[in-house]
Amino acid sequence: MKTLTATSSVFVFACLAALLIGDTGCARSEPSLPITVTVAPGDRQTFDGFGASLGNWSKTYQKLPAEDRALLSRSLWRDLKFNTLRLWFNTDKYAPTPGARDISEFLGCYVDSGIIADARKYGVTTLLLAPDAVPPYMAEKRTDGTGSDQTGMALRESETDNYAILLANFIQQLKQKTGITLNVTGIQNEPNNLERFSPSQIVRVTKRLRAELDARGLRHVRIISPEGGNVDGIFYETVDALKADPAAWKALSGVASHSYNNSTTKTSSDQVAGTGKEYWMTEASDNGPEEPGNAVRAASLASRFLNDMNHRTTHWIHFLGFEVDDPNDNATRIFAYTATPFKLTRFQKQSYYEQLSQTFLPGAVFRLSTSDREGDMTYTYGKKPRITAAAARNKDGSWGIGVSNFTSPTFSDTDDPKNFDLHNSGFAAQTFTVTIRVPELASQKDVPFTVHRSNSNVNNASAGTIVMHDGAITVQNVQPLDLITLRSIAR
Repeated sequence: MKTLTATSSVFVFACLAALLIGDTGCARSEPSLPITVTVAPGDRQTFDGFGASLGNWSKTYQKLPAEDRALLSRSLWRDLKFNTLRLWFNTDKYAPTPGARDISEFLGCYVDSGIIADARKYGVTTLLLAPDAVPPYMAEKRTDGTGSDQTGMALRESETDNYAILLANFIQQLKQKTGITLNVTGIQNEPNNLERFSPSQIVRVTKRLRAELDARGLRHVRIISPEGGNVDGIFYETVDALKADPAAWKALSGVASHSYNNSTTKTSSDQVAGTGKEYWMTEASDNGPEEPGNAVRAASLASRFLNDMNHRTTHWIHFLGFEVDDPNDNATRIFAYTATPFKLTRFQKQSYYEQLSQTFLPGAVFRLSTSDREGDMTYTYGKKPRITAAAARNKDGSWGIGVSNFTSPTFSDTDDPKNFDLHNSGFAAQTFTVTIRVPELASQKDVPFTVHRSNSNVNNASAGTIVMHDGAITVQNVQPLDLITLRSIAR
């Protein structure tokens, strides 16, 4: 496609791109709402890359022929450029009773199966441990204090140090038995108001775990904070408690949360700003059934990723990269597979991830992007931003820009705080003209960018080239559920 200037040929580009993807609705008369996103000068965080967790709880992976295992691992790690594997560690199965140390479940899922070896073969460089649950003998009931019958299983105060020792013992045992060295460990998965450690326990576990790892010659194993299921009051309280204790804060490599309905915010960003700590987003997906071609799920994930990049996130990890097909829970997966006969199902999110990973490479340094209509475009409780955009400079000098339109014909502009689903959806379908201003590039006059698009009809399709002029570039016809990415061409 001929190179076009953003100032003179934006509409022509939009029509050509639309024809490329089979969309004939390209008349000038169609309403398109203008939005301007400004990319503030100045380095923020360095992006370390994408990742995923794997479960293999059914131990099916190791039963597959070698060529099928290779296809799964290549599709996830190599093709999507994911470099971090998150490994589930069920502490209650490892230590069901005092003194018991049964590593067989973990080995069956990840080591004997070849999952770790295959992941490393196809590009994984970081292994993250995700401790989950609490051994029964370490747990106690906790009520919510309201007189209701809600209870959870929390950590006994008397077991706080023992829990840290348990984690260190497992990491040491894994290395001694298999030679596998973990790079990073979490402390607790998705603490909520009932099933979590108290702030003082979190501080104590963090310091003790650091000491225990160091004593075992495992100084290289980094620690991240409990992985908040939402960025909310519990998350803020946890981070504040850790920051208030200099020894605990020093022991941490970074903080961690998940990206579901309540993703990162300005508050969470401010908590790590200037501290030198990483920000790990260790789990994102949806729940429930999903069929191929579901662009609502995919656009939601793209919007969350771009939101999190605007709020200092350094690592971004999907929940399940691939897992045995489950019609009731495929929304958690990028790929699903059946063993007999072997069949690989690719969900729409795969194309969106592929597009994002080709635009933002490990080592990319993000800036802060804000919208003239929706401020910092925060994906959190309540109605979701219509347009979310983020921008970064890659290590090779190229610039990457992502724009996600999370509006849909299935959403409504109507809001009702008493209706959770309605209150937390996106807005009704709307097409936008999005101008991105990057003052850092204003002196370069004309900068060509390649363009890719994914939506319910296309998968990471090339949409030609447009040119940024004097630091501004305009993309018309950003349709509902579109992910548009732009990457500058080195000259």
